[in-house]
Amino acid sequence: MELLDRYLRSVKFWLPREQKQDILAELSDDLRSQIEDQESERGRPLENVEIEAILKKSGPPMLVAGRYLPERYLIGPALFPIYWFALRLGWMCFFLPWLVVGITLQILAGLSGHSNPVISHLLDPFLRSVLINFVALTVVFGLIERHHRKTGFLKDGTLRRTPIVRDPNRISLASSITELSWDAMLLLWWVNVLRIPGMSVIGITASPVIQRFFYWPIVVLLLCQGGIACVNIFRAQWTRGRAAIRGLVDGFSLLVVSSLLVIWLTGGAFVAFTSSKLTSAEIAAGEKWITFGWSVMLLLWAAASYAARLFQDTRRATGKPAPLNWALRMLTGE
Repeated sequence: MELLDRYLRSVKFWLPREQKQDILAELSDDLRSQIEDQESERGRPLENVEIEAILKKSGPPMLVAGRYLPERYLIGPALFPIYWFALRLGWMCFFLPWLVVGITLQILAGLSGHSNPVISHLLDPFLRSVLINFVALTVVFGLIERHHRKTGFLKDGTLRRTPIVRDPNRISLASSITELSWDAMLLLWWVNVLRIPGMSVIGITASPVIQRFFYWPIVVLLLCQGGIACVNIFRAQWTRGRAAIRGLVDGFSLLVVSSLLVIWLTGGAFVAFTSSKLTSAEIAAGEKWITFGWSVMLLLWAAASYAARLFQDTRRATGKPAPLNWALRMLTGE
């Protein structure tokens, strides 16, 4: 049966080397049995068209081989909802405000009758930042998925269970992994490992006051937050001591965010521009509007989030139950 032999050779190409013979023997026996049954019913050998119909029913060779292979994926079904949530969170809390501010500035520049070169070159770093965020989160979740395949630490179904009565001290595995991923990505960005490449006509760096007074505090905060999130992955229950430690970290974080807002309110800048093709007025305008955009995000999200977490941490550290209303859960990410 030349047609059957060609079909089996095609399937063999896609099979793993150590299982080729066993799988082909099983598949060959099954298909030959179907052909022989058809021949017994009709009382004659099957024609090529009839054999081809049986093979088509079995499926394309590559898909047939796939049925014998173990499932393979970069991010499995247990972790994918968390991965997708982390991507959406980044878009809603960081990239969407950035895009809205950029579009608004472009519209205002158009209405004023001139184009601001600083605004015109914001799209390239925006797209690069989106790409870096996507790659970093994918790599982190891919490594977690690989670890899960080896150790099976997610097999208990923690990601999928939703208790009828929610324990206020129970730590969501999804929120812990998401927080650890974000802290790791932000830390790598802050220390220049994931620094967005500079634009051809504009150099953008942290302003002198940020570099002098905020570089190391932010490094320490991100390390502390990531460390707590890492512990929470494996110890998914708040204790009074751990809540007190995170409360101190959140209190310091709130102080840092408040200090950054003070810089903005007093006319300071978060970034410094260098360019030989821009005027002093254009450079000052670019620094002003980027500082404004970051301040809005800090004011609306980071400050409120740290304040809510500090409130929750204080209650847990003093032995009181943390409120579970939707507003606090949204701000704290619980």
